[in-house]
This record gives sequence, structure tokens and C-alpha cells, in this order.
Amino acid sequence: MSAIHCSHVSFSYSSAVTILEDATFDLGPGWTGLVGANGAGKSTLLSLISGRFAPDTGKVLIEPPGRTPVLCEQRVDELTEAISSFAREWEGDAIRMRAMLELDPEHISRWSTLSPGERKRWQVGSALAAEPDVLLLDEPTNHLDSEARDLLIAALDSFRGCGVVVSHDRTLLNDVTTRTLRVIGGRVDVWNAPYDIAHDAWAARAAEQSARHDRMRAEQRKLSRRIADQRRTSEQKDAERKRERRAAGKHDLDTRGSAASYKHERGQKTGAQTVFSMTNSLERVEADIDALRFDKIRGGDIAFDFEPPNKEFLIRFNGLVSAGDIDLFEADVEVRRSDRIRIAGANGAGKTSLLAAMVESVSIPMDKVLYLPQETTAAGARMWLHELIELPPSERGKVMSIVALLGADPGAILESDQPSPGEARKVALALALGTPKWLVVLDEPTNHLDLPSIERLEDALAAYQGALVMITHDDKLAIAVANATWRITHGELTQ
Repeated sequence: MSAIHCSHVSFSYSSAVTILEDATFDLGPGWTGLVGANGAGKSTLLSLISGRFAPDTGKVLIEPPGRTPVLCEQRVDELTEAISSFAREWEGDAIRMRAMLELDPEHISRWSTLSPGERKRWQVGSALAAEPDVLLLDEPTNHLDSEARDLLIAALDSFRGCGVVVSHDRTLLNDVTTRTLRVIGGRVDVWNAPYDIAHDAWAARAAEQSARHDRMRAEQRKLSRRIADQRRTSEQKDAERKRERRAAGKHDLDTRGSAASYKHERGQKTGAQTVFSMTNSLERVEADIDALRFDKIRGGDIAFDFEPPNKEFLIRFNGLVSAGDIDLFEADVEVRRSDRIRIAGANGAGKTSLLAAMVESVSIPMDKVLYLPQETTAAGARMWLHELIELPPSERGKVMSIVALLGADPGAILESDQPSPGEARKVALALALGTPKWLVVLDEPTNHLDLPSIERLEDALAAYQGALVMITHDDKLAIAVANATWRITHGELTQ
């Protein structure tokens, strides 16, 4: 039987940043969702399970023994030998999987011009066709339109081994998985339920933790006030007794004075015992507060700076849209300063090619344009990180504050040689958000982002007053931020 056993696994990239600590879980056949914020350690955990990384402590065991898990990474830059072999294979499993995912082997010869969504289907299809005992998928629905996503979900349902899927796609997680692993604060929590049910459970736990924390804080404040009040009362009584003794004179030590001294000392002793008891109670409450582990969520609201453009038309493009040496369609388009446009169409229809041609036709200064391409390559991630590091300290601080608002850990990113694709996209957004923009151009902006970041991005785009052109497979995002749709169907653009 296929299985994954992780026992007390810890891992860090450096002594300063611990990624995972004491992760322990057992997974059997079926799909498990792996969720968490960007940079939390999801891709690292997949690399540990696959054997690409070795844990600092603990063990990862795969059943059957000796079988190597197959890992599909987020990026789809490379045409691997596994994908090429899958395209050439004419045995039953390969033919069946290509048919399920509607893949044409002839398209492999133009890999560089395939859309990221098409490449993703080839990547996952080759892994499924190999029928591994353990299959690890990192964001398999990135770049996919709704039809391609439905094809992929059906293909994943056919897998009979032990699978782990990292995804921010709630439809995929709820339709395919039966368990959820959540990486947060270096630990891995196990929930025996798909995402929505697991999410409700940990949200309820977080609410209970918050309420308990509030009660303990209130008790802490109450005890602190009572201790302070008792000490002030004791000090006042001491001062009052000293005044009485001075007023009585040193020879006026009658029975009443001795009785008053006894009463005063007994009262002060009782007060001291009360303070001692309350201090012990306060220390216990503070220890309980320190021991209470919160599910801390990073991030906050972000905003796109805007200033009114000094011209009406920001983009004018009239010409042939091509992908490499393949001509796709003719387009005659304009973008005005008040337009908010979604470009829609199937994977491979030419959406990204159209967007790239439009960006090349921008008629305003490029420093007034925020352009975020669809794919985050490893080289691109390193370039953005280098650009961030090279900024003057004051500017770098501003950018890092935006990175933090987007839910990433600035310190961990600066410590990393290779940020995750999600972290890299947050750095790219933060680098561009520092100056006012007339035009925002986004190609699948939610790719690689965690769910809280997607919600913050949606709010920021909805509030942005400038022009917007966007490709997205996220219908909810499109409805919230766009007011017009351009659709590419069968080599024709309709506006």
C-alpha cells in the first residue's frame, strides 16, 4: 500500500530561519491537500517527501520501500525528458492520459510557444501516466482555465496512489482531497477533511483561542490592578501609622498604641499574603498566555498608488498577434484611462501573446505601468530579489513593509537565495507598488499566491482608480474588479 510517514521532521535553510519543526503525520492512499501561506514551507515539505532535501532531524519513509515519489514543481519552464517520453509513448496509459487531458503530441515541438496552462497539463499528465506510488503536485491548476481545470480534476480522480497537492484552488481541494495538511508557524497540522471543512474547523479553533486569550488578558489586567491597589493601600497604611506615631510622641506608648501597632502589623501581613497569592495567580495566568499558541496570520491591506493620466488613450495596438513564429489572429484594440478589462479565452488561445503585444504598444512612460507577467521563472525570482537587496535602505524598508502586508516574511525572503514563486511575485508587486501608476497590466496575478493574499489583491484592485487590463482564470476576482471582457475564441477576438 502506498503511504508517506513523516516522523518529527525539522528543516531549516540556515540557522536563522527554521522552516519546519517536529512535523509528524502519516498519509495513506488518496489525495491530501497541503495549504499554508507563501513561504510557510509547503514546497519545502514536498521536497523533503520527494527526497530532494534531507531533514535536519527526523525521518521521512515512503511505502513501498525503495520507490521514488514523483514531484511536479510549480514552474513549467523546462521540457523535461519525462514529458518528451510521455508525448512519444503509444502504449495504453499514455494514450489514455493524453486523451483525458486533451493533449496533442505534435504540440511538443513548439514547447516554447505553448501557454503555461498547456505546459502544466503536459507536466501533470506525464506524472500521472507513470503511475507512481507517491505523487506530489505543487499548484497544478496554476494557469489553467475552467475547462482545463475540470479535465485535470477528472484525471486526478483516476490516481490510486498516495498523493499530496499544494494548491490555492478551493474547487480542486474540495473535489479531490479527503485530508488537509496545514503548514503554519513551522508546524504541520493534520485535518481529516477536505479544505472547506478543515478551514471551518481551524477557524473555530482560532476563534476559541482568541476568546480564551482575551479572557486570560482580562484576568491578567484584573490581577495586576488588584496587586497594585493592595500595595498602594499597604503603603498608605504604613504612612498613616508613621504619622500617628509621630503625632503621639515617643513617650506616649500606652496600651492603645500597642494595640494599634498590633492591628496594623496584622493587617499588613494579611495584605502581603494577599499580594503573594495574587502574584502567584498572575504568574500562572501569564504562563498560560505564553503557552497559548496562536495561529498568527501575517499581512494587511495593500493599495495601488494612483495619479490621473495626462492622456486619454494609454494603449493602441493594431496588428497581428503571434506566438513565436505562429500567427494567431489580428487585433485592433485601445485602452482608455478609465477602462477595466478582462481578457478571457481557453489555454493556448493567445491571451498572453495579446497582452505582451499590448504592453509593447504602451504610449505612456513605463514607470507609470505596473506589468506582472504570468510565469515566475527561477531567474526572474532571483532578479527581483537582487533588485530588492540593491535598493537604498529607506526604499528597501518601504518595499519590505509592502511585502509584509502581502503576507510574506521579509526577513525570511532576504535570507533566501531562491524565494518561492509566491514570495517572488509578492516582491515584484511590492517593487512596483511604491510609485503611482496610470495603468496596471496583470497576467494571471493570483498564480502562486496564497488565499489571504488573493483576497487582499482583490480588494486593492477594486479600490484602484486607474486603467486595468488583466488575464485571470479566477471568476470571482474578475467580477470584482473588471467591467468589460474581451474574449478570444477560435482565433478571433471579440470586445
